[in-house]
Amino acid sequence: MTSADARARALAFAPHASAPDGGFWARVAKMKLSETMLRESGISCACRVRAANRAEISGAHALDHESFDGLNASDGGDGGGGWVARGDARLLNTREGVTTFDREAYLREIGEEILRDIESGDAERDPSRLMRFGMIAYACLKSWSFTYWFAFPAATSAEFTITSTSVEKMRAEDEGDAMRAQACDNWIASGGAFAWLLDEDGASARPLADYSNIVAEGRRPTLAFADTCGSATHPGWALRNLAVLASASWEASELDVVCVRTRKGRVVPEACVKFTMFLPKFDKDAVKFVGWERNTRGKMGPRTVDLGTSMDPTQLASQAVDLNLKLMRWRLLPELDQDKLASTKCLLIGAGTLGCAVARTLMGWGVRHITLLDSGRVSYSNPVRQTLFEFKDCFDGGAPKAEAAANKLADIFPGVNSRGITMSIPMPGHSVSNDLKESVFRDIDALETLIDEHDAVYVLTDTRESRWLPTVICASKDKVCINTALGFNTYVVMRHGCGVDADSDESRLGCYFCNDVMAPANSTRDRTLDQQCTVTRPGLAPIASALAVELMVALLHTKDGSKTAPPTRNADDSEPSPLGVVPHQIRGSVAGFTQTMFDAPAFPRCTACSRAIVNRYRADREGFLISVFDDPKTLEDATGLTELLGAVDADDAEWLDDDDDF
Repeated sequence: MTSADARARALAFAPHASAPDGGFWARVAKMKLSETMLRESGISCACRVRAANRAEISGAHALDHESFDGLNASDGGDGGGGWVARGDARLLNTREGVTTFDREAYLREIGEEILRDIESGDAERDPSRLMRFGMIAYACLKSWSFTYWFAFPAATSAEFTITSTSVEKMRAEDEGDAMRAQACDNWIASGGAFAWLLDEDGASARPLADYSNIVAEGRRPTLAFADTCGSATHPGWALRNLAVLASASWEASELDVVCVRTRKGRVVPEACVKFTMFLPKFDKDAVKFVGWERNTRGKMGPRTVDLGTSMDPTQLASQAVDLNLKLMRWRLLPELDQDKLASTKCLLIGAGTLGCAVARTLMGWGVRHITLLDSGRVSYSNPVRQTLFEFKDCFDGGAPKAEAAANKLADIFPGVNSRGITMSIPMPGHSVSNDLKESVFRDIDALETLIDEHDAVYVLTDTRESRWLPTVICASKDKVCINTALGFNTYVVMRHGCGVDADSDESRLGCYFCNDVMAPANSTRDRTLDQQCTVTRPGLAPIASALAVELMVALLHTKDGSKTAPPTRNADDSEPSPLGVVPHQIRGSVAGFTQTMFDAPAFPRCTACSRAIVNRYRADREGFLISVFDDPKTLEDATGLTELLGAVDADDAEWLDDDDDF
């Protein structure tokens, strides 16, 4: 043993520290939900590393929202945002997986990559390869808490040692130290790698690959590296793999080292430390890997961060609202198009029992744009059945239904774009006086504009005649129209066929009025109280409303849209939507707990969606509508129903007079 060996002692290294910020975890959450899902395979990531900038305060491996965007690992220079270290992330499916994960094998996997880079010479050309790291994490996306564990693998086969004189600070008054500090500062400013060599005199900095050239010139090189450690007595963790490189590639037995630290972004001598370390002969067969980060208690274990309490509540709600939908895409419904649903604009005509239930279900599917239209006010009988209203909405004559419902949607989820519009819909059989014509047609203009602005229209009003004008406009503009109506025991949910310009009447699906051979008329005249109110079994509206929304969602996932054939017309029995069949009509009864799908073609003499009606509406909107409002028989005359009915024997026509509100 030499005298130097006798004075040697083990060299201790300050471990690396991780510093993932909130943006990093937000990106992890997004990737787990939308990209990796159930996969636990590795994901490339990167972090930025800076030299320690304050005495006794160490730097950390900083990870942010850009860490998964392929940062250029050759970028250097502390002035350019630090050096980039490559990494691997594993997003696990369970919290227990973090502690049961085979950490030893994972550490070895990354460590062996580092050794291969040392053996190939790639690490000398790109020293950032020596800073590889790993991370395992579990994201609890209900509470926005993250359990994680970082690893910074370092190879070790025997102890590195240092003389008993220990680590010493460089001094500004020492000419050699001043030259070394200046050379290091120039290297960093030029964008050099995080580790480099200094000539024996310290006047110039050179890349690691020049080691053999410097030795061949008869000079003794010094290893310098950007040290994240701020300790005056210990070097940082990065030196471990640099020392392995020196032992394995350069066959060095001792190494002069400068740990480069900065003050206010500049390398100054008094911030740096220097020493000579002794290197054992590299033995690849004896190599082990260490480097798992300790937790905040200083023990070997994972860390946890809870962002739920610090996040903006609106943003947290937005993430949570989509959670169920994103989880559907993991296993059950990979084809779910959330973006399409979120961008679909829905107009709900009627903000009563059906409208409230439809709006809530739309929000559950992630629909963000909902407009409600209604002319009524909230009455004391409403809140128990109409789920967007409460007792206080009934005060002072009642709040406008549409506005109250829209406000409640925003209260439930601030991220929804909800509007409430108070407006009456002109109806057949409800005549319009001359002094009201101007305001009535302003309402009609507004209704047309609203239908133009939305992608899907739900007709959810109380009476048959109030459904007529929206049906005509949707047929004219080829809009997706979902019609839902209730009886006492029964309900119907249906999608109207495509517009009159799209197909022949034989291939088009019918609308709500296509089964009628009489025009809709004023159904509110001469009615008793039980006939004036919508008297239905309370469970009907939630059932029908849910079916209406499910029908639209299935329809939006087809390639043919409103032209999609119902199951009874589908020759190959295939399902046109990943959500299943897309029926034309669903009719059900809670009296017998039955539900049946029907389909029917468009009726050429329909009083709402036929070409005759739509063409009259387009050609002479004002004159045609006024005549319809005054006398619904105008519709029967325009479609040829009057002639058809005249040919039918009166004794055989009794079945045509149907009072059911289907």
